[in-house]
Amino acid sequence: MQLDTLLEQNRTNYYKMLVIVDNNQQHENIINALKDKGWTSYDVNENILRIVESIPENKVKIRIGDEIKKWVNSLPDKVILYNTNILYSPEFGKLNPVGAFKYRSRDKECIVILERKVSGSRIQYSEYRKENHVEMDLSELISVKMEDIDA
Repeated sequence: MQLDTLLEQNRTNYYKMLVIVDNNQQHENIINALKDKGWTSYDVNENILRIVESIPENKVKIRIGDEIKKWVNSLPDKVILYNTNILYSPEFGKLNPVGAFKYRSRDKECIVILERKVSGSRIQYSEYRKENHVEMDLSELISVKMEDIDA
C-alpha cells in the first residue's frame, strides 16, 4: 500500500495515529520519505531517558505518565515516534505507545513505529505471563506492517 494513501486514510480517522509494525528496524525508510513533507521524527527511548533524569528515582513510576504526556503535547503536528520499547518497562508501569500517544492523535497527526507480534487487531509485546508483557488494541487506528508499505 502506498504511504500517501495510508496518510490520507489516517488524516480522516478519528484518531490520527498510524501504527506501523516494523520488526526489522527500518524506521529510517518512513522518516526519510516524510522529512521533506513537514514530518519530524523522535526517538522515544532517547527522550524518555532524558525525562527520567529529572524525576526522583523513587517517584519515576508515579510521575512518568504525566511527564510523557507533557512531552508529547509539546510536540508539533506530524510526528513520527520510533524506538518505543522503553515504554513497556515494568519500572515505568508497563506503559504502551498506543496508550501513551493516542489522546494526542485526536488533534494532531502521528505515526508510531512499533516492533512486535501482530495478532488480528492487537499487537503483543513480549510473551504472555512475562513481567513486561503488554497487549495493545489497534481497532480504532490505522495499522500496517512495514513490509506492506510502498514508501
